[in-house]
Amino acid sequence: MDKQELISIIIPVYNIEAYLPRCLETVAAQSYQDLEIILVDDGSTDHSGEICDTFVETDKRAIVIHQQNSGLWAARNSGQRIAKGNYLMFVDGDDYMHKDIVRIMYEALQIHNCDIAFVSSKETYKLDDNTDSIEEDRIALVSQKQLMERILLGEATYGAVWNKLYRKSLIDGIWSRDYPRIQDVDFNMRVYMKTNQAVWIQRDLYFWVQRPGSLTKTPDYRSLHCLCWVNISYRNQIELPSNCIWYRGLLLRKLYRKMVFLKNSRWSTDEKVELCRKYEKATRKDYWLNWRINPLEKIAVTILLHSPRLTRWLMKVTKNY
Repeated sequence: MDKQELISIIIPVYNIEAYLPRCLETVAAQSYQDLEIILVDDGSTDHSGEICDTFVETDKRAIVIHQQNSGLWAARNSGQRIAKGNYLMFVDGDDYMHKDIVRIMYEALQIHNCDIAFVSSKETYKLDDNTDSIEEDRIALVSQKQLMERILLGEATYGAVWNKLYRKSLIDGIWSRDYPRIQDVDFNMRVYMKTNQAVWIQRDLYFWVQRPGSLTKTPDYRSLHCLCWVNISYRNQIELPSNCIWYRGLLLRKLYRKMVFLKNSRWSTDEKVELCRKYEKATRKDYWLNWRINPLEKIAVTILLHSPRLTRWLMKVTKNY
């Protein structure tokens, strides 16, 4: 590409002093150089804030925001709010990347005239994985329908924001929302509804570091994860235009399946049971009239939703308890 456009990379930072230098090293080394690097220090209590300050002094493309601890969603929004790039990328500060990831995604967007590009990722427990792979890029175009179906299947490649490059005009007005888990899923669902297709580079260019202190490793992860799925599915199906029968069906299907677990699992509480009753009452008519959901599934899921003993027995048998 002869003319490069400005790309903003937003990096939320919170108490990751052991991981942040590696992340910043791979951001600074990108072969695509026309970058705005926005570090958002979300009230770190370790040396992460100092690492950000030092980086800004050494890389003139970088700026840092220091704010009171408000959560990942707020840190991302702070960066997005001031971003000047034509394209945006969100990078978690404990992860790292291949040196060509930005260039490859940007070029894929130009070639295929898409608003979103994303890459495959590699889960790693190391900070020194070899990022200099030279394997051939495999490209696939993914339709809006496929994006929605796969994000609702819980596939990390489709749900995550950190492996994607977004055209800024596409996500203008879409902000991360305050969910304790799967904020990425909620964000991308709303983004996917505004685009016809995305381009997927099927190559591990993003290194997703698995660490003990991450959100997905906390003891209450499973219960909160399910609660967030229920709230996100309900909220997003309400916000859909009335003619989106297909997508409303997908979201209602996800909502009812997750409510079965939330209402009847060993982590259930009176508050969660009441929430499920409220959502079922509000959506029952739409659920049963939506012709995109198999009638036999509706019957089976409804029986399970109101049969705690049967549901818990099935969870135990399937080792999902």
